[in-house]
Amino acid sequence: MTKATQLELDQKDVSISVLLQQLAVPSTKITVTRKKDLAAPAATLPSGARVSGPAAIAKLVLSTAGVHAEWLGVTDAEKAAVEKQIDAALALHKTLSGAGSDAALKELDAALVTKVFIVGNHVSIADFFMYAALYTSVAKASKQTRSDLCNVTRYFNLIQHVVHDGSRVTLTDVVDIELDVPCEDVAILAEAKAGGAGAPAAGANAKKPAAEKKGNEEKKAAVASGDSKKEAKKDGKGAASPVAAPKAAKEAKAAKSEAKVEKVEAAEENLKAEPERLDLRVGLITKVEKHPQADSLFVEEVDLGEDKPRTVVSGLVKYMKAEDMQNRLVVLLCNLKPAKMRGVDSQAMVLAATSADGSTVELLDAPAGSKPGDRCWFDTYKGTDFSQLNAKKKTWETVQPRLKTDGAKRAVYSVAEAGVTFNSILRNDHGDVTVKSVAGASIK
Repeated sequence: MTKATQLELDQKDVSISVLLQQLAVPSTKITVTRKKDLAAPAATLPSGARVSGPAAIAKLVLSTAGVHAEWLGVTDAEKAAVEKQIDAALALHKTLSGAGSDAALKELDAALVTKVFIVGNHVSIADFFMYAALYTSVAKASKQTRSDLCNVTRYFNLIQHVVHDGSRVTLTDVVDIELDVPCEDVAILAEAKAGGAGAPAAGANAKKPAAEKKGNEEKKAAVASGDSKKEAKKDGKGAASPVAAPKAAKEAKAAKSEAKVEKVEAAEENLKAEPERLDLRVGLITKVEKHPQADSLFVEEVDLGEDKPRTVVSGLVKYMKAEDMQNRLVVLLCNLKPAKMRGVDSQAMVLAATSADGSTVELLDAPAGSKPGDRCWFDTYKGTDFSQLNAKKKTWETVQPRLKTDGAKRAVYSVAEAGVTFNSILRNDHGDVTVKSVAGASIK
């Protein structure tokens, strides 16, 4: 079986991640590992060769997918322009998070006046990078700002629909953008301002014959009277305001827009799941016995390299024997709040992998050479704050559903998006944390 290309992306990457999703590149061809504060994306090919840099990785993704070669540029001049615009998009992304964002957006808006795509007359990978750079700014922008930056708004709206074509992309949402801006009659507005709210209507009626004007007004009065009577009969309420429906629609649209922004912010918060806050350590189980008050529980004493062993309660009786745990190096979560389990305080959690059907449970194996107290972490999620986890922040509850074993039976922090898997491997200074046999298992 051909080995997959191993791709390393920053944990906040959007551009290449979205490209992978849009092209539906399977994890059998490219396996992605997310790393914190990665300077540049890089990949190890099955041959062992290394490729790095945004443009080079984007080219690799396209060549692996085997489609849309034109996205790299058709002519030599286009190819060079695509690479240049990728760099410009990355620079813009940094700028938009700082004080110079307004000026940068105005400059881009002016540059897009005569452009449909960022390079040439067709989509390129540079558009994906520009989409990622603009996403949060456009999603959070007010209606007025989008109107002021009409070229940026028009360009972004086009590219977001290219990105979401086929509904494979789940990393970002389609931003709801209103393109139909109502025109206002300046003359009528000026007349209304000078003569009051009724002035435009009066001016319009002034040209009509007096009899016709009077007749129309009587008809309107009769209709209005009839409508008000009908409304009065409904629930005892008076007539609805003529501006109520438009106002309600406007408020509904504003609420929808606000919900979109909240979803964008939620997605950003999702990137802050903080697996680096978990105090994961190697422990040696020195004693195992049945819980005196619960047949399904073991009570273990575990050496974690501290002054004295910790007491840990585990619900593993159904899956393994006490002698299988005795004198075994395992991995534990050590900064949960101690919990009393049937009268015994449990001061840590032994981590185990459970198969998809729930029939097999295996303890995580610490790498050979490990000793009690050795700290473990997910790739570069190497934290420094290992204080007790705040239960209200639900750090463990957020991270735990993403803890799995991969095809190589390694423990990983895993995020799957539209068929693309992003894995961060659990390891320590001696190697990777693994299990004996269960792949695709959940860890808890």
